[in-house]
Amino acid sequence: MKKFLLPALVLVLGLFVLAACGGSNNDTQGQDSRLVGMWSFEFEGMVSPDAYDFRADGTGFRWPGTDAQDTFDWHTDGNNLYINITSGFILTIGGVDVEEWTFSISGNTLTLTSRQVPGHVEVFVRQ
Repeated sequence: MKKFLLPALVLVLGLFVLAACGGSNNDTQGQDSRLVGMWSFEFEGMVSPDAYDFRADGTGFRWPGTDAQDTFDWHTDGNNLYINITSGFILTIGGVDVEEWTFSISGNTLTLTSRQVPGHVEVFVRQ
């Protein structure tokens, strides 16, 4: 019996150590609460019907300047924003289904800089 006790104890302790070390390798990934809410596209001082609605549960809606509506899942990793389009207008016209942005928020202004299209920047205002 003593022959099995030591290996069993070592195995159990090893499992506890692995469980304690497990988990996310990137604790900054999640939903940045500062993004939650409705943001409308702003161009040369005018607000357009293009808008994002980021929900706290990591889902959202986008109106790309038409009556069509896209649905998406989103998460952040530091100042990087990832939008996974799950249904809607963008997918039906063959658009990109995963968007990658760098974001910054200053007051009520959200600036998105594309990580996929060099030089592409969009500015939104909180509604």
